[in-house]
Amino acid sequence: MALAAIGAMVACSGDARAPSDPGHPAGPAFSSPLPMTIGQTIGAPTYVAGDSSTGGQGQAVQGIACDGQIPVQHIHVHLTIIANGVQRAVPLAIGAVGSEVISNFVVDARCFYWLHTHDATGIVHVEAPVSTAFTLGDFFGIWGEPLSRSNVGGFQGSVVAYVDSTRYDGDLSALAFQERQQITLIVGSVPDTIPIYAIPSAF
Repeated sequence: MALAAIGAMVACSGDARAPSDPGHPAGPAFSSPLPMTIGQTIGAPTYVAGDSSTGGQGQAVQGIACDGQIPVQHIHVHLTIIANGVQRAVPLAIGAVGSEVISNFVVDARCFYWLHTHDATGIVHVEAPVSTAFTLGDFFGIWGEPLSRSNVGGFQGSVVAYVDSTRYDGDLSALAFQERQQITLIVGSVPDTIPIYAIPSAF
């Protein structure tokens, strides 16, 4: 999808307030789509590259293998994590075991999980040999970081989630990935404006 088309797709949420209901106050504003470049680090570096010791080390994780099969499903999702008022960079090489990195981009690995990151832009790549719904819980399982309504990536507190510009109050682990989706997880206070990103057309 061309970058212009991506911008048009998400522009409807730019500078708009998230829908509210009687149980929630008026939501934050959302930025117009922000450009990014491949290999960029978006957010404050917080985590080491790759999976944690409890994440994927080559073994199957939640039924997801680490292999090099030709994908029949290839989609991209952007994940933003904001904790204690600071946007945290989602690190490169999640789901890429024995990775080779050039210019802050994973160019190869001993094996790739079907869900992985190539850089620290926050883009999650889904490249799977099966056409099925993968979830945020699958990604955090491979990463080896906690995911709940009180703990995201080791940051504890009340968690608010948005999918695109809509508040999501469901099970975070069951949140299904869709192409060009924007997922925002906020621990603690919600900022006045939440960033939305234009995924590069090269992906």
